[in-house]
This record gives sequence, C-alpha cells and structure tokens, in this order.
Amino acid sequence: MSRVPALSPLLLAVLASAGACTDQGTQVSFQQPHSSPIAASPDGSRLYVVHPDADSVSILDTGARTIVGEVPLGNGPPSVNAAGRFDPNVGPRALALDSVGRVLYVTGQRSSRLYAVNPALGTVTASVLVCSEPVGVVVSKDDASVFVACAQDDEIVEVSTASMAIVATVAVPRKPWGLAWGADGRTLVATHLLGPGVSMIATSPLALSSTWLMADGPAMDSVTDPASGEDPTEPHGTVRGIYDAVVRPGTEELWVAHLMLGIDTPEPELDFQNTVFPAISLFDGEGHPLKRLSVEANPGDNGAFGDVVSGPRSMTFTSDGRFAFVVDADSEDVLVIDATQRIETTLVRPLPGHLPEGAVLVNGELYVQERNTEDVAAFKVQETATGVTVIADGPSFKSLTTDPMPAELRLGQKLFYSANSDDVPMTQNHWAACASCHVEGRSDAVTWRFAEGPRDTPTNAGGTLDTGFLLRTADRTKVEDYWQTINLEMGGHFSPTAPSQVPLLAALADYVNHAIPVPVPPHTDPTLTARGEQVFAAVGCGSCHSGPAKTDSGSGNPALNLAGPMVSTMTTGGVLLHDVGTCVTDGPWTDVAHDDIDGHPRAACAFDTPALRGLWDSAPYLHDGSLETLDDVIPPMLYAVETMTGKTPTLSTADRQALAEYLRSL
Repeated sequence: MSRVPALSPLLLAVLASAGACTDQGTQVSFQQPHSSPIAASPDGSRLYVVHPDADSVSILDTGARTIVGEVPLGNGPPSVNAAGRFDPNVGPRALALDSVGRVLYVTGQRSSRLYAVNPALGTVTASVLVCSEPVGVVVSKDDASVFVACAQDDEIVEVSTASMAIVATVAVPRKPWGLAWGADGRTLVATHLLGPGVSMIATSPLALSSTWLMADGPAMDSVTDPASGEDPTEPHGTVRGIYDAVVRPGTEELWVAHLMLGIDTPEPELDFQNTVFPAISLFDGEGHPLKRLSVEANPGDNGAFGDVVSGPRSMTFTSDGRFAFVVDADSEDVLVIDATQRIETTLVRPLPGHLPEGAVLVNGELYVQERNTEDVAAFKVQETATGVTVIADGPSFKSLTTDPMPAELRLGQKLFYSANSDDVPMTQNHWAACASCHVEGRSDAVTWRFAEGPRDTPTNAGGTLDTGFLLRTADRTKVEDYWQTINLEMGGHFSPTAPSQVPLLAALADYVNHAIPVPVPPHTDPTLTARGEQVFAAVGCGSCHSGPAKTDSGSGNPALNLAGPMVSTMTTGGVLLHDVGTCVTDGPWTDVAHDDIDGHPRAACAFDTPALRGLWDSAPYLHDGSLETLDDVIPPMLYAVETMTGKTPTLSTADRQALAEYLRSL
C-alpha cells in the first residue's frame, strides 16, 4: 500500500465528506458512464487525474484549484535508468469512481494491476494482478463489481469489490481498450483500439453478446481511376484508433470516437490531407449504424465538422444530451457538437497545454486533462436556447507537483503527438501527427502504399537504438531521418540542419528511443514458452533474429553505413539484407527497387530483418502486413531458415504451437 504523507486530520475530514454528500447532507449517487483519465466526485468538489508518466493519481480541489493529495501507485516515481530509458512501472491509464465517490479504481497498464484507492485517506487499500495491459475500467451500479479491459490478453475481467479478486473473465476481439456502460446501465461496451469496432458484453453473467463492426469508409476510385472525379481529401479509409465510446444521455445512441486512415492513397499523392481523418460513429441501441460524423475538405461543404481536428481521444456530454465535447489529443482542442443536429457548433482552440486525453463536465464546468503539461484546463459551459458557449475559466492549474519525466523527453512527447500546426511545424491545418499512424507509439496495423512498395506501419515501442537500420530495406539509420516523413506525408516543414529545428528533431528522437515502453506481452504458458524457445534455437531462427532485439540488422556494420554494399551474409561494412520469399511481385502495388535517404540503391526484394521485441502487439506481420497471426508467420519463417541454411526444418504440431507461444511472449 502507498500513502500520501502529511495530510492533516482536518483535511482528511474534508476529503472524507467530499463526493459523498451535497451541502444539505443528502448522499449523491451516480454511475460513471465510461472510463477516463479524469473523473469528478459526485458533487463536483474534487477531480481525480491519472499520471501515466509519473505512476500516480492526483486529487484536486476544484474550488481552490490546488492539489489536495497525490497517491503513488508504485514504489516511487519513475526515473531514467542506466540505459537512459524512462519506463514507468505502473502506467496508470484510466480510473472510475464507485457510485458515491468513496473508492477510486485505477488501472495500471504497465504493472498489469487494478488498484483500489481511498481518496479520503490518500491510500491504495488493495490491488490485484488482473491481466496484461489493463486500460479501461468501470464500476457496476451496485458497486459490487469492477470491470477491466485487458488490451494484451483480449479479454474483459470482472473483479469483486468486496474481495478484490477476479470472479469472471470473457474473451473478446483483439485489443479491448475503453469501457462504457450501455443505455441500460448493465451492458458493457468495449472499444477495440485497432478495430473491428465495439463489443457488447452482458454482466450477469459475464458474456460476450455481440460485436458491432465499424465499416471502413469507401475507397477512393480516383486512386486507380483519375477520371472518377472523387476527391481523396474527403473522409474515407480504414477505421483505427477506437479510443472511447459513450451513450448520449437521454437516448440509446452510442457515440464512438476514432480515426479513419486512407490507406488506398499511394505516394506521391499520399499526404496529410488525404491520409488521416477524425470521425465519430453513431449506433442505435440495436447496433445499427446511424451516422458517421467527420470533416469535409472545405468548411461549408455540409460536413459535420467545419474545422479540421486530429486524434479524437475521448468524449463527454451535457447532462441533457444536447451537446457533445470531443477531446482531440493531437490537434489539441475540444470540438463541441450539437448532438441533435449532429454538426459542429464551436471549437475550443487553442488549449493552454499539450496532449489532452480526457475531460469531465460537472456543475457547468468542463475540465480537460492535459497529459504532457500535467495540468487541467477549465471552461465555463453555458447552454442557451440556440446553442452553447464555452469560455476559458481562468488559467490552467497544475495536477502534479513534481514531474519525473525529463524536460527533453516531455518536449519529444509533445512533438510526437502534436498535430497543432499553430505551435509546431509538424503538419498543416491541424491534420496529422506521428501518433496518427503510430497509435500509442506503436502501430496502426495497416499497410500503406509507399513508393518503395506496400509497407506495414512498424512499431516504435522500445525505441530503435538496438534494432540496426531503419525501414524495411535499410533506408535510414536514425529517428532524426524522419524529417522526410514529416515533410512528405505529414505536411510539415522540417530541416535537419536548421538551427531552430535540430533540437526539436533531437528531442523527438530521444522520446522515441527512450520513453515509448515495450508492450507488456500477453499471459502465456511458461512450460510451452520454454519449449518454444528451444524450438526457435533448434530450427535456426536465431541465425537472423539474434541479439537483444532479435535482429541481425547492422551486423558487421556497427556504424550503420548506408553506402556499404548490399550483402546476404554478414560482411564487414555491408548492408545485410535477405530475400526470404516474401517480396510482393504482383497485384495493384508491388515492391520496387529504389534509393535510400542518401541516394544509395536498394533492391526490391531484399529486406532488413525485423526486430521481434513486442511481436504480439505488432500484428499484422511481414513488411506488407500480409499475415494476420503468429501461426501464419511460422511457414515463411521456416522457408527463410531453409533459404539461409539449405536445410529443410520440420516441426510437429506441438512444436509449432510451442514456437507460436514463445513468439507471443517476446
């Protein structure tokens, strides 16, 4: 357990009463509609905010706008380790209050635990190991159960509040993320970060009822037929980044915040304004799509959003359901939607801080949590007969006393997630951020039509410093080289030699290399994993997948000299690439010969060995994302071994299962 020091008896008494009673002493009861990084006590006197980068939860007084207490969830704040990495041990991502605000439940994505916090005493009263990467969390109306979304184990877990023990689990589609209550207050809604949509889960008993698929936007025929007249800057593409879902008060409408990625757009047309689109999808109570709200290319084109926003992350509503407030993490603003007419009514821009991830509306006050600057922005919300006004209510106020993340990494984090073109030149018109494709710093699980050929988005988790060359054909050597991506695809304006921008690129590289954690692997069978590791070695997979990150990229060429000759076996100074039979040679988009960043030739079908760190989290697989599962990957891996060694490996069914389990554990 962890305790906040030096809370006075008087303050403890004040905290004990906050959130439980009104001024008249009547107990306030409510059901928090969805999981969020910020929550308010039932009477609105307290805010609770998670700090993923500080391993703590803060309690804020909304009247005084001060920090009342900070509850550490681990053994202390994270720090930079000997390897230069900044990796939180807990990584709290979401919280939920019980019906009277006396117990706060917090998920620790990195620690894989659920924490019960007594906000009155400032203590962690209990915790339980629930699953790999728990994120979303909600509490049942009767306060008997807490439900947790397990992003890496692909399941929903029910925990008894009385015993803090797991009482039920249910398997769901891939990567459940946010949780919300359905209109009946009993059915759970789980979003799936990388698709396919949202799942409905019964709670008595816990069971998957259905999954409402979110259809991708229509393909743009103008890609293959320029005469079609279609405009690729109009919203379209694959649904990804499904962070939040909320039922609109007074209705059965489910509102779901997400992205659409225009992966049918090829280079050189592939750019910021026809690649990434914000969207809110609406369903009725039976799961039938009602409407998809998004932005049109030009304001006034009868689009729902008159302004371009980026990275819709979370939502909240006025109590009467008239207006929705959408927090956009990347464009750093709040989009206000007339929920009846389903159109934008105003845009709160700019926010005072950076990387907003959540908001709560209570007593006419909208509070927006800003993760990067560790503060809260406040706005007065006033409904009128014809609309709503949202006006800044004073300066933002701090939510964390001391920030353990170094300033250089905070700057890099801001740049990685920013599409705020008023602040930094990462994009144009608030459109795209690095995080638009590298969702959560990882992958968006789609394949893009780059000039070099079809390319699956690689993960940045764990950094790139020990992975050798970068890109699928060893075209780059360091994160700073991505100034080209910023300029060509994101619409930014960066120069690797401009004195004012060199420090920005350095900060971005430091963040990617030192502060995006390796995913927590899913739970695996230890016996099977050990057997799989033996199979991995015996078959010869380690001949290419070697070293700490399990890649031979850069072997014999520690300086990563791009000009070295392309070789298929390790040669001093060579660029080691392999043709393992996965080259795309037919279809609408093929691998082609091209030049690296400095103009050195690269063959079409010779590939850099990918690192295997966090492999389970990086599906789909191969350079073109053509294989969906780790079971699918084993045959081409065996073919690669045969190509490299001349020996034909054979595996039993049991050995294949063990090998797949080992790969899941990496």
